[in-house]
Amino acid sequence: MKLKSRPAYIIFFVLLFTAFILEITQGAQKIQLSSILMHGDSFAKTIIWNLRLPRALLVLLTGILLGASGAVFQLFFRNPLAEPGILGITSGATLGAVFAAAFFQSLSTSSLQNKFVAQITKYFSPVNLFAFVGAIVAGIVVTAFSFTQKKQNTSIIILLCGTALGTLYSSLSSLILLTKSQTLHSIYSWILGSFNGRGWNELFFILIPSFISLLLIFFISKPLDLLGGGETNAQSLGVQISTLRIQVLIIGALSTSCVVCAGGTINFLGLIAPHIARKIVGPKSQKLIPFSMILSATILLLADILCRIIVRPSELPTGIITSIIGVPFFIALCFEEK
Repeated sequence: MKLKSRPAYIIFFVLLFTAFILEITQGAQKIQLSSILMHGDSFAKTIIWNLRLPRALLVLLTGILLGASGAVFQLFFRNPLAEPGILGITSGATLGAVFAAAFFQSLSTSSLQNKFVAQITKYFSPVNLFAFVGAIVAGIVVTAFSFTQKKQNTSIIILLCGTALGTLYSSLSSLILLTKSQTLHSIYSWILGSFNGRGWNELFFILIPSFISLLLIFFISKPLDLLGGGETNAQSLGVQISTLRIQVLIIGALSTSCVVCAGGTINFLGLIAPHIARKIVGPKSQKLIPFSMILSATILLLADILCRIIVRPSELPTGIITSIIGVPFFIALCFEEK
């Protein structure tokens, strides 16, 4: 049942704001905002500024990217199961991260290279950088495959190739982890999806590509609506399908690389949030994409809060929580489809 856009936006903006405040105040140690606003607690300020706030902003941005890219992929491929992960882009980013973790750890064991590695890792995270590169390369490979097909079912071919490539990347990641067993522990929680230890450096690292990705998303929203009537009708209305395909794949590569750099592998949000948004505000991209962003960010913030309070003072990987929430909800949505 669809709601009017304005009440729906107001309700979910309030939920998003509430989730963001809880993300800042909840954790291994509860923080009362009144202790900062009224009493000027310097210790609480340090925790919020150095730990909680950058993490909350990272989770917020990650949720926005997941919801927006998922909506774009479902609109373009006209497939409710389409999202960047199904094209192998997430697996490509994971492969890059696993390679970086294994390679730089091997270098760090050498006393001759120790200073060199220390200088490099002082300015950026090799895992983040290689994850970003891995996602971009995976997106380029899928794009290259798309131009080898001149048939009408190009979208289906892209999805199948992306799924096969994703399996290949996952196998290569497993191979590296098996041959470099000392890397397994350090990369395991990252693969499961976790924002633990993330801060301002990661946020600044993904800020520009995230902005470019979101800018492209809003730029192509109208052509995506025209594509809903079929490729032939869209072309007759002036939509360049090949250009739009490149833009969608660039969005997928950029957004996924940012997501993986921010919190590792986060499953289901890019798939489920557009489903829910479509039922609330309808299929038009001008409403679907922004609402998917709000909804996905809210869910991810709540999931990250849960992962920190369930086993307090320890925490669970956020990706586990999103999977536990996402699987039954997605199955329920499948049964609701006509």
